[in-house]
Amino acid sequence: MLLEVNVKNLNKRSRIPASFAEKDSIIGVVKNGFRFQGEEVSSVPNPALGKWYKDRDNYFYWAGGLTVVEQVPPQDQPADIPTPTTPTVPLTPPPVIEPSTAITPVLKQKIEQIVNAFETGSAEGDYSELDKMRDYRDPETGEKIVQITYGRSQTTEFSHLKALIQDYVMNNGVFAEQFRPYLNRIGVKPSLATDAGFCNFLINAGKNDPIMKVCQDKLFEKEYYQPAQNWFTRNGFTLPLSMLVIYDSQIHSGGILGFLRNKFETVVPVKGGDEKEWITNYVKARDNWLATSSDQLLRNTVYRTRCFMDQMTNNNWDLSQPVNAHGVPIA
Repeated sequence: MLLEVNVKNLNKRSRIPASFAEKDSIIGVVKNGFRFQGEEVSSVPNPALGKWYKDRDNYFYWAGGLTVVEQVPPQDQPADIPTPTTPTVPLTPPPVIEPSTAITPVLKQKIEQIVNAFETGSAEGDYSELDKMRDYRDPETGEKIVQITYGRSQTTEFSHLKALIQDYVMNNGVFAEQFRPYLNRIGVKPSLATDAGFCNFLINAGKNDPIMKVCQDKLFEKEYYQPAQNWFTRNGFTLPLSMLVIYDSQIHSGGILGFLRNKFETVVPVKGGDEKEWITNYVKARDNWLATSSDQLLRNTVYRTRCFMDQMTNNNWDLSQPVNAHGVPIA
């Protein structure tokens, strides 16, 4: 394959490491835009690190920093020709942008607990919590209408609630037959917020059926945490507090908001920016947006950004200190 480096710096290694913290295999750095012929490695010591490629000289590169430019038949493969502007250089800072090993399972759990507390007032999340919020903007009228928000970290009726209930029905949940007639009505107008039967089925399933809890955990992992983690990794972030800010923005706003990014000049770490400066500026921009919004529902959520500001003030970037998440202590 013809491969091209798509990050600012990518480590060139003599072997595939067991973890990204392993530095003795690094022999150099290749720059953004560097191209070479390589092939995917079939056997990786730690599959959690993702895919790897090796070049013709048997040096190894992490696939997350590469783009496959084209597939080249073996007989047509030319020799590697590095361009003058993208040479291989001796190892020098800054380090390669690779998935952070700092987000351990324990830290991930803490991040999720903080967001759960923001959403439901419980560190473990309330799988049965159902609210009716006037926060869905009808694309036809431009007006906000009431919708159901539901579950451990509060997915919404016009977002992923249908996918959750479909998964629950497919897994033969206790209330599967009661939900089945609603499958084609979830996520379309009129809202089911006024349907007492449907709302009661949601509440009862969240309270009494472990299958609903499993389905919710799967949904929040797939639709919220993983997209946030991918954005975190792709843009070169490494700190646990950064992951918390990014995940919370994914849950609360559907992702990192472009109009807030435009309010400050700092670039993301993968482009050479300072991570703490970027996160601080984003949180400040988001805090100002929430605090001054004409929407009372948004103004009411300013506690989220104030919590993040407290962590910055306390230099709790690694989240090793306890966090007060809207009145809920998270150790």
